[in-house]
Amino acid sequence: MVDIHISGVHYQVSDKVKQYVTDKLVTLNKYHSGLGKVHVTIHPQEKKGFRVDVDMHLPHGRDVVAHDSEETLYSAIDIVHDKAAAQLRKIHEKEVAHRVA
Repeated sequence: MVDIHISGVHYQVSDKVKQYVTDKLVTLNKYHSGLGKVHVTIHPQEKKGFRVDVDMHLPHGRDVVAHDSEETLYSAIDIVHDKAAAQLRKIHEKEVAHRVA
């Protein structure tokens, strides 16, 4: 099970947003079984929009980071999820190829 921590910088994260983030990011576990902790930070942008940072902690001290800035918070969450999933898939494929070789 993935342990997800959500925080806002100069932004109060609502329960609805927390639930959306949790529902999206809990699926990242299927891309890499060693995924343990995920920390999500939400920043409002100065002009308009939001920046979402996702820090993922893998076994053996590996950390994976994904960022995205969009006009709406939900689109930023969706895109950062896709970026994180792509990175985890790539790491998993390298680990599997390394074990086979």
